[in-house]
Amino acid sequence: MDGSNYVTVTLSKPMGIVFEENDVEFGGIFVLDLSEGGVAETDGAVHRGDQLISVGNDKVSGLQFEDALGKIIDTGAEERVKLVFFRGPAKFLYGPAGASQEWLDEFIKGGAAKKVEEAA
Repeated sequence: MDGSNYVTVTLSKPMGIVFEENDVEFGGIFVLDLSEGGVAETDGAVHRGDQLISVGNDKVSGLQFEDALGKIIDTGAEERVKLVFFRGPAKFLYGPAGASQEWLDEFIKGGAAKKVEEAA
């Protein structure tokens, strides 16, 4: 898998990200919009359409809206939150050409990121 399709960002709350649930066939949530002048828009790393993969070290890909968003809400208000996104449509993340769950687990832990850097 290609780690360059993934974006890791650490943002303070409120982040200014509007999430929406993917179609039922895929599950998970994606970035619908960014609040003008919000933390995420100002940072510039998060884009509309990005698929949320993890919050901190918790994988949220494929979770229902309430469960995935709940992981963000459960972080402390004063904490900066590490988020990992897949840059692309849900069908490329969750479809047959998408990353395996094992690869995603390793990527979230940081192991796959090191392998991508070593290969470059």
